Amino acid sequence: MSEYWSGSITFTGLNTGTDWDEIIEAQMAVEEYRYNAMLSAQTSYEAKLAAVQDLQTQMTTLYQTLQDYSSVSDFLAKGATSSDETCVTVTADNDAEESSHTVVVNQLARNDIWSSDDGYAATSTVITDTDQTFSFTYGDTTYTLDVPGGTTLSEFASLINGASGNNDDVRASIINEGNAYHLQIRGMDLGADNTVTIKDTGFDAMGPDAFTNTQKAQNAQIKVDGFPSAADEWMERSANTIDDVIDGVTLQLKKATGSDGVNIDVTLDTDAMVGAVETVVGSINTVLQLLMDLRSQGTVSSSVSTSTASDSDDEDDAEDDSTSASVLASNYGIKLVQSTLKSILSTKGLGFSYYDSGSETGDLFTSLSTIGISTDADEDSETFGLLVIDYDDLEAAIKKDPNAVAELLSADVAGSTDSGDFSFGSAISGTTKAGQYDVSYRIENGEIVEAYINGNAASISGGTITGASGKDEKGLALTVNNTSDGSYTGSVSLKQGKIGQFIDTLEDMTSSKGSLQIMEDSFQDILDQYAQSISREEERLGLVESRLRSRYSGLETLLTSYDNLSSTIDSLLASLSSD
Repeated sequence: MSEYWSGSITFTGLNTGTDWDEIIEAQMAVEEYRYNAMLSAQTSYEAKLAAVQDLQTQMTTLYQTLQDYSSVSDFLAKGATSSDETCVTVTADNDAEESSHTVVVNQLARNDIWSSDDGYAATSTVITDTDQTFSFTYGDTTYTLDVPGGTTLSEFASLINGASGNNDDVRASIINEGNAYHLQIRGMDLGADNTVTIKDTGFDAMGPDAFTNTQKAQNAQIKVDGFPSAADEWMERSANTIDDVIDGVTLQLKKATGSDGVNIDVTLDTDAMVGAVETVVGSINTVLQLLMDLRSQGTVSSSVSTSTASDSDDEDDAEDDSTSASVLASNYGIKLVQSTLKSILSTKGLGFSYYDSGSETGDLFTSLSTIGISTDADEDSETFGLLVIDYDDLEAAIKKDPNAVAELLSADVAGSTDSGDFSFGSAISGTTKAGQYDVSYRIENGEIVEAYINGNAASISGGTITGASGKDEKGLALTVNNTSDGSYTGSVSLKQGKIGQFIDTLEDMTSSKGSLQIMEDSFQDILDQYAQSISREEERLGLVESRLRSRYSGLETLLTSYDNLSSTIDSLLASLSSD
């Protein structure tokens, strides 16, 4: 028995007793082998694409984090203390030098305040029955107000506060002394130049003679380390927050000190420096762990077909190609990313030279391991393959030379030479490559006649030689100190810290033409191929199933007719036998 719907044929074999659906399902299971393999491979590549995209995201996050620690000063965190915080509090940024200072405060900066002499019974008391004009000057600006007759004390304060152009430069308020209300007008800025002047407009109730200058505008006055030396001379500022006297240090003046002043100490904040190292190491470990996880997934089987199936149901017409080379290149690319980052972590810093204790030359710290940061090589450890910190070694290195530790981490085109005949001038960040360069030049008649950096001719301008022809030393400028006739040689080191190396590498890898984008594009191309192949295979399988159902439907009909014929013959034979 046959039924039709949605263009397909379904039958249950009620006439012949044959389960044709089971037969068709068995045949389709064979036909769908390649289709199922494609779906499996598609899922695998989708997972790999997602993993690479996640890695790209995490590496971008790492890049952004490392940008916050890309200079030496980012690690040299400073702390500052005051011997008397009731008089002066202090903060220091990373650019401050470790030092001690004495600060004497003679007076604080103040704003100008005028208070009305006459008191009023209430804020609703009318201050004038007739129209008046009120005028005052603040700094270089004059404000003139029309005061209507019947204006109350509180309304008058609002007129001042709402004066055109008065953006909270001058504020009027009402003070209750207990038995009466007084108007107070104050300049909002500190400093001697920010005075309020009330003009005489004939408005006697609110004229200049009706107010007393209860607080005069003045500058803060201080001495730092005995300067200025004269007893009646002071450094003056228009605010009580002063950040331009001691480099990197901000003073917050609270009240005047005695003649002995307060002691300010600026010291290296070792805990903050260790914390910065922990942040950097933790961020790098996030990417290292992702790389290990991705590498642990193994490679995709090359037996999976990426071919396009034919519309024909003939198996011999379908092509079975192995996985394209771009997939294998992607897997190798992940390994290359991992090895590149590990190399940065384990090798000597660019432009750094090993320390010679005999001559006391070179760099105290040349690799991360020399400051207590290393890769855990214990396969049984939870941190295997990740960076670990030996805090004793790190703190010992910081104590020995914190600047050298910071340089190893974040030096950015920091140059030095091994010769007194010439000195480092400058370099172009992002152009001049870090490393060590051989330098030679010749002087005739007090002038430079030829110069070479790493064997490449350098440009000459007066007493300066600059890398020009070689790609690595381009922009490296050196100043010649010895201009006596003769030939001179030496070397220059241009240092780049490990974080700078990481930043440059991450920038290359995550760029639109970087290795991660190449891998991402490769996986996406393969997925696009699979999508097309799967679509065509679905069409082919639909045709195969349709043909099978049509054939078996015909067979069911034929067998049913034979069965009916057999029944007829049996009936005829039975009839003949009875006769």
